[in-house]
Order: sequence, then structure tokens, then C-alpha cells
Amino acid sequence: MSLKLTFIGAGNINKNHMRSAKELGLEMVGVYDIVQSSADAIAKEFGVGKAYTDLAQMLAEKSVDAVVVGTPNKFHAEHSIAALNAGKHVLLEKPMAMSSAECDAIIVAMKKSGKILQMGMVNRFKNSVGTLKHFIDAGKCGNLYTGQAFWYRRRGIPGFGGWFTTKSMSGGGALIDIGVHVLDLALYLMKFPKPVAVSGMTYNVWKELDQYTYTSMWGKPTAGGKKDVDDYALAIVRFADGQTLQVNVSWALNYDLSSSSEMGLRLAGDKGGVELKGMDAPHIYAEEAGHLVDVKPYFTTNNAFVDEMKHFAECIENNTQPIASAEQGRTVQSILDAIYRSGEERREIRLD
Repeated sequence: MSLKLTFIGAGNINKNHMRSAKELGLEMVGVYDIVQSSADAIAKEFGVGKAYTDLAQMLAEKSVDAVVVGTPNKFHAEHSIAALNAGKHVLLEKPMAMSSAECDAIIVAMKKSGKILQMGMVNRFKNSVGTLKHFIDAGKCGNLYTGQAFWYRRRGIPGFGGWFTTKSMSGGGALIDIGVHVLDLALYLMKFPKPVAVSGMTYNVWKELDQYTYTSMWGKPTAGGKKDVDDYALAIVRFADGQTLQVNVSWALNYDLSSSSEMGLRLAGDKGGVELKGMDAPHIYAEEAGHLVDVKPYFTTNNAFVDEMKHFAECIENNTQPIASAEQGRTVQSILDAIYRSGEERREIRLD
């Protein structure tokens, strides 16, 4: 593959994308960050051609084919639109943006540019998820009519006091951070039914770092920093053809979890059902020859980040649409927006 990439953002998520690009032999020609030392360090670590602190200068490089956007949520719309306007294909990290309106602006820019935009929904590329999709697409579940998507952490607020916990930078907390993953997976396996109504609630229980008891933390806490986002969210989503989906996610919950984190997905149909126990343990519950049967499929494990990047490169090379499209990203965002609004207004939100 002869694809020349640049990266916006020198944080941890783009390190994952750079590892994938390196494994695939893609040429990494530039990385931008507002902090020069961060851009220099990641460029040196991964052999990226040049470090930039001027985004317009990096995007003006004619030889560049595509841009990976891995910045805080606040900048997703700004950076992806700038890249599209510069004639670059875009791999955009989740969530798509801070609001549905920002998603609409991204889609307008994408259509005007004629370039590809792939959403960074990496878990779709796990072979465990693909295994369940094969069973569903083969009709083994019949008509899927309801499901549950959940992710619980006993203690897992990331970078307490930093941008993750500051609404003006992130747009939300646990729901928009980890909830987006399980929500997207459920919609993907359900073949993206049209959402029509959402009823939800969010909670911000731990507002101050000195009130929050924990044993470890992803990222470094910021003493005196803000936390004005949800650490727990729940919702029920109704779809146009009558299907329903329950969503339940938390960064910090006083539950007796078997480990520090539990996540999963259950979808039920009239012929069978599927379940993800964690992200790598798929199960199928079906009816065969007049009996109830449980199926434990075997599959090869894979590096989902590598396969996600490979798919992005192939879509560009073959001019095909990605499986994680901008329009789907917008649908996910509309549900996130509605859950937050439902919690604030204490009522069901109609999307139709």
C-alpha cells in the first residue's frame, strides 16, 4: 500500500494508529500538535517524517493522502473539516464530534471534498465481533428485536481533572467516552435501525478528586481540576420498527465486579441470540432440531487497530466506502445527544 499519512494530535490514541501504520508499511510523513515537544517526541518514537505546530502548513503538503484525527473531542469537527477542505481523506477518532450539528458540518465538508471519512470505531474490526456478525447475517438469530449494551468500571475515571472530565473539552463523560463503543457495536450488529426515541439519565457522583477513592487511574489526575461530566449513564432507545436497546455505562460504580471492569453486549432475536462477554468472548444461543443449544465459536484473534487502518487504506485505494461511515457516526452522536438531553430535561426525547 502506497499511502502517505499525517496525524493530528500526539496523544495515546494516535500512538496506536502509528503502530498500525508502521506495521502495514504506510509512510508517516507528518504529525501536528500544539505542543512542539510532544510532536517532536512522537515523531522521533515512530519515525514520522516531520513534526508540525502549524496545522495549515501540514495540511498544505500536496503529497499527503490522508489524515488521522486523534485530538480531544472539542476539536474533532474543526480538525476533520480542515483536513477534508485540504483534500485529504480522514480517519476520525470516536466520538464523531461534540454534537449532531457538528457532525452535519463534517458530512457537508466530506461530500463537498469527495474524500472518504472513516469513523474510528476500532472494536468493529475485532474478529470476535465479526464472528457474531457472520451468524446474524446468516439469519441464525432471525429478527433481532431487543438488546443490552453495557460497560461498568469499579473505578476508572480517566485523568480526573483533565480534558476527559471537562465538558467543554469532551462533551461528556463515561457515556461519550466508553458508552460510544458499546452503543456503536450494538447498532452495527443490529444493522443500524433508525432511532426514534430516547429516554435516559446521567449522574455526576464524584465531582472532586479528594472525594474519589481509587487504586489506579488511566492518565494523570490534575489537582484542583474540573469534573463536570457523567460518571454513570443509562438509557433505553426505541427504533422505528419497534426494536429496543438498553445502554448502561459507568466510569465508577460501587458494584461487585468480577474484575476492575465488565463490559458486554446481548442481542436477542426470534430464532436465536448473541452475546459478547467482554470484547473477545462471543457466544450464540440458538434452537436446533427442536432443542435449545449454546454455541461457542472459535476464531483467530487479531489486532483490531491494524485491521482498522488496513481497511482505511484499502477504501482509499479502491475508492470504496468504509464500514464505519460518517453517517453512522452521526446516528451514534444523535443518540448520545438525546441521552444527555433526556437526563437534563427529565423526559423522553423524540428523534423523528
